Amino acid sequence: MLKKLFKHKVLLVLSIIAFLIAGAVLMYNFGWRLWGFSACVSPERYITYHYEVKEDSVEILFTKNGLHGIGSTLGYITEEKDGVLKIGIKYYIGLVSLLFDNGLRTETIKIPLKTKPQKIILCGNGYEIDIDDHVNEEFYQDYLDTLQRIEEQEKNKTSE
Repeated sequence: MLKKLFKHKVLLVLSIIAFLIAGAVLMYNFGWRLWGFSACVSPERYITYHYEVKEDSVEILFTKNGLHGIGSTLGYITEEKDGVLKIGIKYYIGLVSLLFDNGLRTETIKIPLKTKPQKIILCGNGYEIDIDDHVNEEFYQDYLDTLQRIEEQEKNKTSE
């Protein structure tokens, strides 16, 4: 009888621990949106290389900087107000990312727009930066040249 009661208590404790861990993981992956821009990664932590505003969207090419940038992008949040578009980006940081690092640091996100903004602000962790002050077009051109070289190498491989 005592052994059976002990087993039930152990199972109950393990179930509660598993539930708490699952809840923490879910909050980290999805609940961050509840805290708004303060839960987003500081724009000082990533480098914006290029952005393009189209009629119905804005595309941003950025690189996640350093160890902080290992992992995948969880998402973004936006706020459009008086011709200003505020964007906050969140990407995963963790031990699993270190173990399974795929080397992907440069990403492009496409954000749908209701109206064409006059100004774009990158927000996160209490910082706000005008995207125009945070763009590196020189790298973007190098990036495009590298993509073109890779494409040419692939063509040469297939034609042989």
